Amino acid sequence: MLRLALAVLMGLVGAAIVHIAVIFTMPQVAENDAWGRLQRLGSMFEVVRIDALRSRANGPVAQAEGSALHDFAFVDPAFVTVGCRFSVAEGPVRLTADGAVDFWSASVYSRRGDNVYSINDRSAVAGQFDLLVGTPEQLVDAQAASTDPGETVIPVEVDIDEGYLTLRALVDEESERPSVDAFMRSVTCATADPAAG
Repeated sequence: MLRLALAVLMGLVGAAIVHIAVIFTMPQVAENDAWGRLQRLGSMFEVVRIDALRSRANGPVAQAEGSALHDFAFVDPAFVTVGCRFSVAEGPVRLTADGAVDFWSASVYSRRGDNVYSINDRSAVAGQFDLLVGTPEQLVDAQAASTDPGETVIPVEVDIDEGYLTLRALVDEESERPSVDAFMRSVTCATADPAAG
């Protein structure tokens, strides 16, 4: 009976220690979400390159080992990936890129990481990456101000104040990498000009 009581007591003490350790590590874990990692890479509205997690740098364009760009574990190396954080507090946000690539896909997430919208080049107007992200009221105002009937912008209605975008472009063959890199360097993330919609 004494052994059983001692085992139960040891179990309770061990559980208490684990519980306290989890409570103290929660702030660090909470700050290491995608929003926090993107925040370490760049400021609000800055488009940043995201590379796969690597144990060692290799190749001519690879970042040095330990680079913050390698802070994302689930990045497919067949894609070039960029991201940006944004806020719709000052108006809708326009996300665009110049040119075209064989395949791209984009997702808009809330600050907490909930996927609120996804699209790819097959669903976009003429395959162009051109999104206008905002609240329902902002999008109605932008549509009323628009004067270009041939524009390629796709309105994305969100019920969030802050969020982030990830855009991935496929590198089908290594010879296509320069054009995919140029496409990704052309990505813009900025509060939309009210006159331009």
